[in-house]
Amino acid sequence: MSEALMTFASNGNRNAYKTTVFKAAEGGNLAAELILAEQYIPEQCTFEPNQDTPHCGKKGDETPRVIFRSNPLGIDASYEEACHWLEKASAQGSGEASEVLAQLITRMHANGHSTPYTSADSARFHALARSQGFDVESISVTCYKSVPGGSGITLGRLPSLIVGAPPVNPFNPEEIEALSQAGIKGALLYGGGSGSGDSVLLMRPEGKTVNVRIILDHDPGTEILLPLPAHHDVIYVQHGDEFLGFPSGGRVLPRFINLSPQTADTPQVSVFTQLMDGGHSGGFCTRFP
Repeated sequence: MSEALMTFASNGNRNAYKTTVFKAAEGGNLAAELILAEQYIPEQCTFEPNQDTPHCGKKGDETPRVIFRSNPLGIDASYEEACHWLEKASAQGSGEASEVLAQLITRMHANGHSTPYTSADSARFHALARSQGFDVESISVTCYKSVPGGSGITLGRLPSLIVGAPPVNPFNPEEIEALSQAGIKGALLYGGGSGSGDSVLLMRPEGKTVNVRIILDHDPGTEILLPLPAHHDVIYVQHGDEFLGFPSGGRVLPRFINLSPQTADTPQVSVFTQLMDGGHSGGFCTRFP
């Protein structure tokens, strides 16, 4: 399929490319099945996730647009066709197809699109995706600079922080107590963080947003990789050259949070969240002194 795509890119022959993709998908080619499925998915309205483009803020009879506007196959959006090809790809072991299908079922229910799939089917495909090694979640990573002093824990923000308001109630009472029992005292100053979007196709990950809070008391001096927790909140506390997790021992995903140390050119600690495709999303974490 990569060769067919490169040929299309060079000669622009849409009909030949379309014929190649459909023939390969009908013959059971996994890559072609995924290409077709993703081309058929209707585009969501940015601010109305339960509506399809172009019906944002209004009703109409116009055919929904496919999620990729420059659609090389020249096909119309169709939930039914998307689900058909996703289910075929899922049956071949594609965790991505299983997860996208689970979310597409949820989306159809939310926007009132008639479908034989049930909520139980969505849960089944979510679970299947995880068993196939494709586990997606919404995640929020925030950083705090620990400044010793006093007998308790106070919350604030870094001086001269230009953008970004601190999260409201970033720690619950039980977490504050656990940090106190671990010897954490003084001010925890919010610096920045990283949110994670996995791809334009995956806008409805299962479950609540996972909150990761990272507390640092010095520049780590070297790159640090912290495991992404699997569907549970965690606090990582810098302790010398190590990081302790609260709570410890929970299940993790095969992806990481990356902490990059300060350098002469970049006088800040940066934080990045690894995405499903191996890329990273992130930015400013904190700075020292």
